[in-house]
Amino acid sequence: MQFRSIGQIIVDIINALDWYRKIGIPTADTRLEKIHNYAQKVLNPITPGFQALGTGTTEEDAYYALSDGSGFGLIAAEMSKVASPLLPRGALRDILCGPLAVSSEGPSSSDSRNKFVELELAANLSSAGINLVGFDDLKFQFEGCRYIVECKRPSHDRTLDNNIEKAYRQLQARLEHSTDRGIVAIAVEKVLGLDCQIHDLDSPASSNEFAILKALELSPRVVKYRRMWTDPRIVGVFEIMRFLSRTKMPNSVGANYILVLEKFATPKVAQAAESRRLDDMIAALKSHYLGARRDT
Repeated sequence: MQFRSIGQIIVDIINALDWYRKIGIPTADTRLEKIHNYAQKVLNPITPGFQALGTGTTEEDAYYALSDGSGFGLIAAEMSKVASPLLPRGALRDILCGPLAVSSEGPSSSDSRNKFVELELAANLSSAGINLVGFDDLKFQFEGCRYIVECKRPSHDRTLDNNIEKAYRQLQARLEHSTDRGIVAIAVEKVLGLDCQIHDLDSPASSNEFAILKALELSPRVVKYRRMWTDPRIVGVFEIMRFLSRTKMPNSVGANYILVLEKFATPKVAQAAESRRLDDMIAALKSHYLGARRDT
């Protein structure tokens, strides 16, 4: 869906810091400030042999600094459009907490990143023109239907199934109205091992090909639930893929955010209208991100 170079991410981080100040939430000694300090030390992306900087830092540090820096920028840009009564100030404060990299986080800081997954997804949907209507976890309106999204961030490969199954049960309890529909959202960076290396690709456009291969690898583990779930109101699964890439043309390092929607609603199970609406949603996301990429 998007590719952001290091230079663009630094601008994103600065814009996020400015926006937080404007809404009266301090950022001193927060994760966003740590990201900003790290980004200021990043090598010029055209330098051959780019690597994470600083004594003791790793490619994992680079991953979280750059990916989260880009995410903070988009969150700030899109949350600035949200009406004040709806603005999730508590979650916006919470996502500032914790260390730079996940490997250094403890139980008290894991909830911060869980909420970050929710708000980053919300920002990506909002930037494509989809109307946000709530943030617990995430609610949005599309073509007259309210979608409730349960976001999960598995800590490793072995917890993927537990997270998907838990999200399904939680959605069942939260669907209140006849027009409500549920979508499970899973951040799969740790499931697929995307967060501990920089992936060498030919160009930013190659990130889509890379993501498709990863989606095909993951797909059987997700679509099996299409046969197992009996609640037709839960209509699909978002797979969120974030990774860093080092490209040859141009010679640069940047952050990628890819969103895959596995449709569970199909005409084969008498859900023609649901299936068409999801197709329209996919088309809206593609039209925005392919027609007006954030990397331009």
